[in-house]
Amino acid sequence: MKEPLEDNWHDIISKAAHGLQVDVTALTKGHWNEKNARELFEGICHPATLAAMASALHLDGNSLLAMTINHYHPGTIPTPKNFKRFTTSYHGIKVHSYLLWSHENQKAVAFDTGTDVAPLLETLEQYQLQLNTIFLTHGHGDHVAQLQKLIDVTGAPAWIDQHDLIAHAQALSPNYRYQLDSAITIEARSTPGHSLGGTTYVIHGISPTIAIVGDAIFAGSIGGIPPSSYQAALKAIQEKILSLHEETIIAPGHGPLTTVGDEKRYNPFFVQK
Repeated sequence: MKEPLEDNWHDIISKAAHGLQVDVTALTKGHWNEKNARELFEGICHPATLAAMASALHLDGNSLLAMTINHYHPGTIPTPKNFKRFTTSYHGIKVHSYLLWSHENQKAVAFDTGTDVAPLLETLEQYQLQLNTIFLTHGHGDHVAQLQKLIDVTGAPAWIDQHDLIAHAQALSPNYRYQLDSAITIEARSTPGHSLGGTTYVIHGISPTIAIVGDAIFAGSIGGIPPSSYQAALKAIQEKILSLHEETIIAPGHGPLTTVGDEKRYNPFFVQK
């Protein structure tokens, strides 16, 4: 069974309208079928009207329509054996955290905590790993709920962008790079928008490259972005994430894994129109 996408077509047009500060009433008035257009924002799909509205919301119409009939999904993406995802629940929402480790020195790095670090701690014990560092993609509660517990149990320091600084974490310096072993390097890239200090962590030295993106981008969508940051956030995603090699795995905070190539081809926010 495929893991559900984080967003459907209705979520996507709602996020685009919010980010662009589009007045839905003004947008629909005198255009297309006004009743159908209004109903789109109520979750009732009218394909022809949706395709016409996509352009006004700077979305790719074909990609958007594909999502209405479940024709887009990145599928199941295999990951390296020294990389693991953990999924926990936050008020009914599934949230992901990740663990990477080195076969060379048994050192490990965590990305976010989710709401239960017990499976992560079990993995550390199972493979006899030492957690050296905790990297946080942003400071929202669903991603950092168990930070203090993870620090208390492992003694590992936590790092986060200075604009998202929270208790028990230290400020990450710009363009930070972390060397896990002789081959694996983790590069911090600033991707603000969903939060002021949103950070993507690009793992180099494994195959394929992996980008831990938090809520910057999802399979087929993006995280919620306030209007003041919307255009800059889309630009940051383009420049810091979608500029990576097409085979790069995108590991988001919610929804299935995807790839840079898939998001460039099928994500309505980024398909070249």
